[in-house]
Amino acid sequence: MNIKSSVSGVLPRPSRLISETRKFDRSRITKEELESAYRTYTQEVIDYQLEQGLTYINDGYLRRQDLLRPFTTKLRGVETGQLYRWYNNNTFYRIPVIKGKVEGDAPFNETYLDLLPEGEYKAVLPAPYTFVKLSKNEYYDNEADLLQDIAEIINKEIKALEQQGYKYIQLSDPALVYHKTAPRKDELPAIASAVETATSGVKARTGLQTFFGDITPVLADVLEWKVDDIGIDYYETDAEVVKEYSFKGGVSLGLVDARNTLQEDPEELVSICNEVIDATSPVSLMVATNCDLDFLTWDEGQHKIATVAKVAQKLKEEQR
Repeated sequence: MNIKSSVSGVLPRPSRLISETRKFDRSRITKEELESAYRTYTQEVIDYQLEQGLTYINDGYLRRQDLLRPFTTKLRGVETGQLYRWYNNNTFYRIPVIKGKVEGDAPFNETYLDLLPEGEYKAVLPAPYTFVKLSKNEYYDNEADLLQDIAEIINKEIKALEQQGYKYIQLSDPALVYHKTAPRKDELPAIASAVETATSGVKARTGLQTFFGDITPVLADVLEWKVDDIGIDYYETDAEVVKEYSFKGGVSLGLVDARNTLQEDPEELVSICNEVIDATSPVSLMVATNCDLDFLTWDEGQHKIATVAKVAQKLKEEQR
């Protein structure tokens, strides 16, 4: 069994970086000084992931305002709309307003590639369905056409990131499982087609990471989709139903809660992982947070990362 580990999304800004951004907003430091601060604290979050021994490292996306913003601000045919609540959390995103045919040239995401280590690093992008469901469509007569155009944009972005050296691509898809945006059964083929378009010709490992909802209503379908790993929010999902399925690829098991400051017992999480492995026989298992860590402070996030690493290490030791 191949055991891996990662954070399922972005990382929190360290408190000192938050202080620097506030100083910039008040014109107390220059743009150059703010950029220097971003680089300093990006290095800090990268180094901590390395110290803990995570398999896949990301740069934290500390500059990114929300998951969709790099696309919202750079795509042709899209305008930046009003702030709206990010699902049922106390965070917000800018709604992409679709005004014309969606087009653009990748890459859209700006990352501190020069700070990332040689090895396996990870990009976090919106899945096509989530992008569409979080947008306001004022142009396309058929939502399936918008879904395909977004999928083609995501495919271009993935290939651009591959050229930069990214080894793992996470497609974040909370809309697929959140109760207010979950698709009907007859919508799933179009979503599957969009995922296939997004990952077509991609050599990097790909994962469809779901969170904020129970994946079991769509799991039988999703297991056939063109991604390497299926990501499960263990706190929202009916775990016993998951155990009824066999995984052809890998599973990214989000069993470290990124929305709660309570610290999990690593031994208990190891036991859960072993139950999932025995029941579903995945090719690989990724120990992960259930979603982005930026709902917590950086100090709290470090404890969560350490738990992910401890669980993965214990599982690896048991495999020997």
